[in-house]
Amino acid sequence: MIEDNSAKLGQLLTLEQEIRQARTMPEFTTIACNRSREIIDFTQSALAILGPSGSLRIIGFSDIAVVDRTAPLVSWLETELKHVEDNGLIIEPSSESRETVADLVPEHILIVPLVSATKGLLGAFITTRTSGFSEDERSVLGHLGSVFGQALATHNNTPTLLKIRSMLSGRRKWGIAAIVLLTMLLPVRLSSVAPAEITAVDPFIVAPPMQGVIEKVLVKPNESVQSGQPLLKLVDVELKSNLTVAQRAFRIAQAELLRGRQLAFSNQDEKAQLAELAAQVELRRAEMNFAQDQLSRATVTAPNDGLIMLDDPRKWMGRPVATGEQIMKLANPQLVEVEVHVPVTDAITLSEGSRVDVFLDIDPTTRYRGIVTRVPYQSSVSAAGVLSYRVKAELSDNKPAPRIGLRGSARVRGPSTTLFYFLFRRPITVVRQILGV
Repeated sequence: MIEDNSAKLGQLLTLEQEIRQARTMPEFTTIACNRSREIIDFTQSALAILGPSGSLRIIGFSDIAVVDRTAPLVSWLETELKHVEDNGLIIEPSSESRETVADLVPEHILIVPLVSATKGLLGAFITTRTSGFSEDERSVLGHLGSVFGQALATHNNTPTLLKIRSMLSGRRKWGIAAIVLLTMLLPVRLSSVAPAEITAVDPFIVAPPMQGVIEKVLVKPNESVQSGQPLLKLVDVELKSNLTVAQRAFRIAQAELLRGRQLAFSNQDEKAQLAELAAQVELRRAEMNFAQDQLSRATVTAPNDGLIMLDDPRKWMGRPVATGEQIMKLANPQLVEVEVHVPVTDAITLSEGSRVDVFLDIDPTTRYRGIVTRVPYQSSVSAAGVLSYRVKAELSDNKPAPRIGLRGSARVRGPSTTLFYFLFRRPITVVRQILGV
């Protein structure tokens, strides 16, 4: 008896070694189904593994090279394998369930789950014979099940695409299709992300009141100025000369008027010319006042307090300018708005009151909420050379006003639509342009 047990133990160790050294799944199947008879006497054995669909399927029989998938025995076994769980308990089908295949299988059948500690249930090992299995044989089969399970874990390398394909098979695919369809019908809001810039609200345009040449710009970029502070000065040499000439002409006209009044007491002709001389005085006075006004306007001053928006003062020095040509802007730093350049290719339906979320490049984690105040009907080319709509929005939260000139991105929100249209709006547009419909 001791020699028999030693021989059985040696055979068990040899089988375990062969199982672990099996390099391919067919080799493992052959060893498991045929060499196991040396340890446990059985009439027939079969091996099932967990398929990509999540169900156990028969892949090998003892003494049979090729498994017939249409055989009734295979179908019945795979039906019984649906009850196998990863708890390691050996299953013995009832006599009622074997009635349909009573003439194909012996009376006693054991189904041993093949479980891996890391991957769970991976297969099942089925043994059949005419006589019952003892408790010792059940214990040995349980041990073989753990060995086979660990070996299966090394061969369980089902491709991911095959797993996905199996998951989408049968009734499951219709359920997934229904879920996807319902998801595509979920209501969402159209939105568009576009470049944004913080700009001033109604800034004052500083421009020369007359044609001339700029002598000097008296302020610096981003400088805060007070009302009446000089901003720029035009070359006034000619204006001073004109004022000097006008002043002399005025004094001459006054002298002639005084002389005419003195002669009018004794000469009637001189008295008749007094009205003409008085008119000449008023004309010269008007010319002098005009020249003086022109000279005073050569220095442009700030009409109110604000912040200077200027690029480079040096490029204006010595440059001839026309009347009304913009040189700089004077803005209130507390009154700002957002200018969003929405590209024509990504434009959505916008209206006044639409929501805008602004994220500045210097602080991308802070969100400024805004509301659209103006939507143009026509597009224009932006500074980046992109045909876009210049959408204006005002900030609606209580955060400190960001600095004028800061740039970032803004998400403008449009009307509600379905998730399908939100995801495939651009592809639909591309297809429509290609097909011309």
